Amino acid sequence: DADRVVPPSEFRSNIDSILEVLADFKERREPDRSRKEYLEVLGHFLSELYGYLPELVEYFVSMLGPTEALEFIDASDKPRPLVIRTNTLKVRRKDLAAGLIKRGVSLDPLANWSKVGLKIVESPVPIGATPEYLGGHYMLQSAASMCPVLALSPEPNEKVLDMSAAPGGKTSYLAQLMKNTGVLVANDLKKER
Repeated sequence: DADRVVPPSEFRSNIDSILEVLADFKERREPDRSRKEYLEVLGHFLSELYGYLPELVEYFVSMLGPTEALEFIDASDKPRPLVIRTNTLKVRRKDLAAGLIKRGVSLDPLANWSKVGLKIVESPVPIGATPEYLGGHYMLQSAASMCPVLALSPEPNEKVLDMSAAPGGKTSYLAQLMKNTGVLVANDLKKER
């Protein structure tokens, strides 16, 4: 029936079955069905289940292989943790963490590579409206957007050109690492940003 709504569990079951066949194609395939046909059906199911454009799924499958493409798409579909970046020009991370914990916020250090990031596990208060946030002690910023700044590793008194400055998280982190010295030019492709 063309109008039947396929439940997600059925899509997932079909995807798993196709992956099993592709893992041992010679032994498990149906006679007269090519690998290309299996990959096309897999792409269709992945597109339907996750809401991705078929061309994008096809690209992921060709680049990563079927199993890793599924893992990537599945991981991309999960919500990211809420992360904040400590403004070390105003407060130390441990002092900020202590203050937020007193407000009932459950948090963890972001990762070994970050001296300023905190991952918010749970919060009874809006993280974007605390006195610490309003006082500029931290900024909501994804962990991924901290990485380019760390890779650049700007020093005080340097000249830095940020060519993708909006909405300002990376730019303010650059200024923070430069200790508000030097020259920082912030630009973005879209004039309104």
